[in-house]
Amino acid sequence: MSTPSAASTPPPVPSRVRRALGLAVLSLLGACASIPADRYGIARIELEGVEEMDERALRACLASEERDRFSIDFSGRGDPSCGTPPFEDSADLRFRMWSWPWTDWPLYDRNVFERDLQRIERWYRARGYYDARVVEARHSPSSAASRDRVDESSTCEREDDDEGCRLSLAVRVEEGEPVLVRSRALHGQDGLGETLRGELDEAWSLEVGERFDEALYDRTKQKMLRAMRERGFGCASIEGRVVVDPELRRADLAITVAPGPRCHLGEVTVTGNDDLDADVILAVADLETGQRYTGSLLDEAQHYVYSLGAFSTVEVIGRPLRDENEACTGIVDVEIRVTPGRRLRYGLGGGVLAGTWQSGLEQQDVRQWDVHALAFVEHRNFLGGLRRIRLEARPKLVFQPVTNPFPAPRFGIDTRLTFRQPSFLERRTNLVVDARYDWGPDPIDRYFRHVLDASIALQRSFFDGRIATSFGPRGNVFIVADDDVPYASFEVLFLDFSAQLDLRDDNRRPTKGMFASLELQGAGFLSWDYVRVVPDLRGYAPLGRVVLAGRFRLGSMHIFRASDSLDPVSATLGPNPYRLRSGGASSHRGFLPGYLGDPPEASGDPDLPFTYNSGGLRRWEASVELRVPVSESFGVVAFADMGDVNRDPAFRFNYLRLAVGGGLRYDTIIGPVRFDIGVRVPNAQIVGEDDPPVGTTVKLFGLPLRGAFHLTIGEAF
Repeated sequence: MSTPSAASTPPPVPSRVRRALGLAVLSLLGACASIPADRYGIARIELEGVEEMDERALRACLASEERDRFSIDFSGRGDPSCGTPPFEDSADLRFRMWSWPWTDWPLYDRNVFERDLQRIERWYRARGYYDARVVEARHSPSSAASRDRVDESSTCEREDDDEGCRLSLAVRVEEGEPVLVRSRALHGQDGLGETLRGELDEAWSLEVGERFDEALYDRTKQKMLRAMRERGFGCASIEGRVVVDPELRRADLAITVAPGPRCHLGEVTVTGNDDLDADVILAVADLETGQRYTGSLLDEAQHYVYSLGAFSTVEVIGRPLRDENEACTGIVDVEIRVTPGRRLRYGLGGGVLAGTWQSGLEQQDVRQWDVHALAFVEHRNFLGGLRRIRLEARPKLVFQPVTNPFPAPRFGIDTRLTFRQPSFLERRTNLVVDARYDWGPDPIDRYFRHVLDASIALQRSFFDGRIATSFGPRGNVFIVADDDVPYASFEVLFLDFSAQLDLRDDNRRPTKGMFASLELQGAGFLSWDYVRVVPDLRGYAPLGRVVLAGRFRLGSMHIFRASDSLDPVSATLGPNPYRLRSGGASSHRGFLPGYLGDPPEASGDPDLPFTYNSGGLRRWEASVELRVPVSESFGVVAFADMGDVNRDPAFRFNYLRLAVGGGLRYDTIIGPVRFDIGVRVPNAQIVGEDDPPVGTTVKLFGLPLRGAFHLTIGEAF
């Protein structure tokens, strides 16, 4: 959400709010954690001599732990899991500072700590350090070395009269030298195809001359087994042998693969479904007897069955059949094991929506935020057949800032009814019927209006959801409720087609891959005849821990006919909800939401009362962004945005309107909270021409800014 220049003096905090804050502080102070009177609380555990290996990876495998402290991690790695690579030492950029008073105290257990000392040596052995030893363990106070209970004889200072003592532990390790891989061999692959043999060779996670590691050796076997099963060898097995010479510090690795015959699917059954329709589950799974077996085939079936939304867990299990001699028959029976979830779901909640508005596939930026309540009821087996129906209502207080970021709220309500029929006409095609009524201030032009929107769509996805398509009719009735605005009511009916290809590694925090989408609208019969085309292409490339992200998007609106009842702006540019706009947190960050393009006076036609955010008939956008993780939760970005919106039917690629800037990210469970500042670059707005009038200067901390700043949730793209 962007906020213009003027600032207002905040109102005084009411006394009842101050009292509530005071009570909250007292409650937190009363919730301070304490150490039981007869126990030691572990304040610190120091690991000395851990040089070649990652200390954090070792700590993850210990049962004893020190009291948690507030920390900032600039490594961007997050907390490691026990036994999960990487293990090598890397720069520790985590700054651990203090423990909050309410942070629990881990309690010292002597037996657990002694087993931890054994775990340290075993962990090093698994990493290839067969000579590693724990040479010293120190306790402070020393009385804890012989007894893990605090009594009158303990030489420690209690935290309080009725509490126990804090304890610091130190463990000194001698790592020694690691065992290195001297040779590796793969047996049993001679009868396999060249492609599979290459995949097996690439599966090695250990190279000759590298440190031997049990976890990497196990990972190699798992990757080889997965590769064979993906090629149809459902009975494949793997045996491994490692010969270690501790004196020479050398390891010889050997893996033998037994692929067995190529397999096909046998009987496919559903279990655990209670009275839920097994035929629909089987149809969505799309597994046929006689079909060639692959591991990804079962994974894809699991994805689609789970997407029905009626189950808390879904497992698709392949069971290879063997004859009386335990030989593989080449047949794999499949069990689809499901656990039904709640069928009737309802709830109350609330939230904040800031700076964005969804129009079809496209997310539009708006100078609006709201606080809303949410009430919903949903049935996930409506009339049987795993049909889903959901009704929700969102009453909201809408804030539309101009100069004051906290203007007087305006009331609105948004209601929606959605019906979903799985396996419609075809096994994995869904019929989706959606109806929505929205009353309240328009997010673009701020007058009150009624919006009734309804659609019927056939939705189908492919390749485990990587490709998604939707097609069907959509209608929109838009009724202006205010009398003193120069805008007309309208009706629009169009065929809506959308498709997207998602090859990103993570759709919320992508680090590599690409995303492409296309939206087509063809309208006729009512207020307009038009065709609208919006392609979007995004790419992501890792540069170490840094991610380089790029985006290029076009938009084209071709209007062939407009009703005489429309206002001049709508007749020229099309229906307000589907108009082409840019500027804002998710498009061009050098402009306020919707403000990219020519100023209102550029048309020179008094009969066309354009505004800054009227939109246009042609749009292009290009962005490049460098995303740098500072910690697991924090990140910074640097970006450059370009683009243009033209009210005439022509792309103007010489209108760069370049803006550069940076921003901060804080990751949450609902996506990154994002603050960006974009500044328009002088003499880089229009090629060969002077910069156009600024028009949208904002103020940041009282300073004028030829650009915009934005606070919202979610990445720009």
